[in-house]
Amino acid sequence: MELVIYNPTEEQLLESYEISFNHEEIKKELAARLEKYNGLVYTEANIKAAKTDRANLNKFKEAIEDKRKEIKKACLKPCEDFEAKIKEIVAMIDKPILAIDTQIKDYEQIVKDEKLQGIKQYFADHVGALAELVPFDEIYNRRWMNATYKEADIQKEITDLFIKVEADLKVITDLQSEYELQMKDTYLKNFDL
Repeated sequence: MELVIYNPTEEQLLESYEISFNHEEIKKELAARLEKYNGLVYTEANIKAAKTDRANLNKFKEAIEDKRKEIKKACLKPCEDFEAKIKEIVAMIDKPILAIDTQIKDYEQIVKDEKLQGIKQYFADHVGALAELVPFDEIYNRRWMNATYKEADIQKEITDLFIKVEADLKVITDLQSEYELQMKDTYLKNFDL
């Protein structure tokens, strides 16, 4: 299925066409009429004439602009009709896309939820004596939910963290400092010696 343009043909669409009007005639006559304004200086005595000249020029400019807008609107009418019809077709296509997208997102959320449950279960099974010191929320990494982040890599990260925390806490204990509890509290905020 493909979109086929019947009228005008695509070749005709690509051909440049020109809107013909008395462009040169208007330019020539306008140049002659505007010549009197070159270097013209208005004084207090003829300020009324200046206002009249400005009003006349604005009227002519507005008439030209109004005609331009009228022609542009007429030229764009077929495009606007075409665009409305295309949008109607796109809306028909978007309806099943939305339904499919919703199902995909629901499935992906189920997979993420299952993955998170698996990570939490691994954490619970391996946290051991660190359970009170290292809460899951403190080590959770949102990147783990990416589909490309393998569960084996996540488990290794968790295991490596547990090994590091145990080793670091042993270092703090081996210091036999009177500030051991404060040092451990500070360490457990970011797991960094």
